[in-house]
Amino acid sequence: MVMTMSAVAEKKSRSALAVALPRELVVDIVGIVAASSPQPMADLCNLRSTCKDMYGASKERHVGRRLALEKEKMMKWRDNMAYLAMLKHLADVGNPEACFIVGLTLVFARHDTQQGRVCLNQAAAGGHKTVAYVLGLLLYTLKDQRDLAKRYIGLLEGDAGCTKVTAEKTNLEYRKYRQLAANAVREVAWKGMTDSRRSGLASVLLEDDGDRCTSARCGLPEGWADYDIFCSDDCRIRRERVEFFALVLRYLP
Repeated sequence: MVMTMSAVAEKKSRSALAVALPRELVVDIVGIVAASSPQPMADLCNLRSTCKDMYGASKERHVGRRLALEKEKMMKWRDNMAYLAMLKHLADVGNPEACFIVGLTLVFARHDTQQGRVCLNQAAAGGHKTVAYVLGLLLYTLKDQRDLAKRYIGLLEGDAGCTKVTAEKTNLEYRKYRQLAANAVREVAWKGMTDSRRSGLASVLLEDDGDRCTSARCGLPEGWADYDIFCSDDCRIRRERVEFFALVLRYLP
């Protein structure tokens, strides 16, 4: 069988790996590179230059969703415009970390809580627990969304937040995610913000819902342990809202 010149060129433009494997498997392999490489963007660019199959596979949404964004933090300082463009693209394809950062920026920098919750919801759907923490606290400010807020918060601990004997609630895991989330807010605020609506944002986030607990032990430290005890999820979340939002508002000019 005689191959035409165009067929020969077509064969040469494809790598042996891409020829031998189904496209779905090639995309999965490229996705593993994006998730595990210490320099995912550089390695994806190298793959794109090998052949058109790898170029196409590296552009798939599946690959973008898996890209380890935390390994590209240096780009933020070397080329901030390129970093922001990458961030927007990754958020558009549903990358959980990118959705988290964009969502935090919308809520705390641009004060667009509605659109910010949309992005955070996308990130939470990807199993991002720090996002579940932030989203749960934001939703708890809306009385008609409190059941959903509790479900998000519940993802942090499962049954680990209840003591075996009394079934009282602790904030042990909350403390860990509080600091992780606060650090992320500080990252999105690193350039400083000039939006004069900060005070309005603070009043919404720290709004008192008027509920009061009558339990004498609720909110007290548990001996020498590094956590507090609460009588209910509502009491625990109300305290956490105050602790977290008071902390992050320090980072906002």
